[in-house]
Amino acid sequence: MEFQVGDIIVGEVTGIQPYGAFIRFPNDETGLIHISEISSFFVKNITDYVHINQHVRVKIIDILEDRNLYRLSLKQVAERRRQNIRKINYQSDRKKKVLISHHDFSKLQESLPKWIEKEISIINEEEKHD
Repeated sequence: MEFQVGDIIVGEVTGIQPYGAFIRFPNDETGLIHISEISSFFVKNITDYVHINQHVRVKIIDILEDRNLYRLSLKQVAERRRQNIRKINYQSDRKKKVLISHHDFSKLQESLPKWIEKEISIINEEEKHD
């Protein structure tokens, strides 16, 4: 693999899934921007941030050599926008209830490598037909 962790590279968006966007570099290597690395803000829809054939600057945050795949971040190279934080007026006679929710994401974690492999094989098949 040609690039290293920390490198910032321009790549082309080749695929978008609910969990992230696939990027192809000029040397035909590929990477994935996970939805959590798209923006510092809440991302409901990835297409609000990137679209197919768009060229984006991304930072390599990890290399999965066994899959020939880079883990990428868009938010680490994007200009930092200052978040507007609303001031919340608390009334002393009202008590706020805090609900703590524990979610188990292990099924998603187990499925992600399969989804990535599937998308890479689709991209490779499309390249063969072009």
